[in-house]
Amino acid sequence: MAENYYDKQIIPLKVRNSEAEAMSLDTGYYIEGRLETFSKEQYFDDLLSIYIPESFIDMPDEIKEIKYPTNFRPEIIKTNLAGDVNLSISLLKVGEDMEIKTLVTDFRNLLAKAHNGIKFLEYDEFDNDGCVKMYCFDFIIPGIDERIYHKTGLGKIGRETVQVMFNCREPLAWTWKKAVNDILQNIIPVRKQTNE
Repeated sequence: MAENYYDKQIIPLKVRNSEAEAMSLDTGYYIEGRLETFSKEQYFDDLLSIYIPESFIDMPDEIKEIKYPTNFRPEIIKTNLAGDVNLSISLLKVGEDMEIKTLVTDFRNLLAKAHNGIKFLEYDEFDNDGCVKMYCFDFIIPGIDERIYHKTGLGKIGRETVQVMFNCREPLAWTWKKAVNDILQNIIPVRKQTNE
């Protein structure tokens, strides 16, 4: 009887307590029942530093061509081993005078025209000291057999515009949301831009 009580009552309490303790990019997040850890990676000739889940791999080229069939495929695509959680990073070529807020509005309008049934959720601005100011929004798109959650962030680093996109199956969105928001608000410019 005592053993049954222990299993049903105490183990879930211990799991909840350990989940509450490990909830930062440095300590990790409990996602889908396991600890997901993160490490800082630098991209685009050391232009920026961004946290990436350590369990993610580079998406294989043959999968990229299926999941991102256009010429506008992100430059860096990281994925979990199941291939159903993805994080991509790109540098966009936009006019120097283009405001990021305007770019976000244009992008949202384009998505609304391209996808029937799209549901926009929240809009966020992340502006941590020493980090890239990111303008972010999330949305859900009906997929072939299930709905897909997306979060997109755009920010300026000197004359460059970085775009970070995250997506997963809708049921996984709530487990990833805090980690993704923390990734987006902790992108650090590393290399100074030169006036070419």
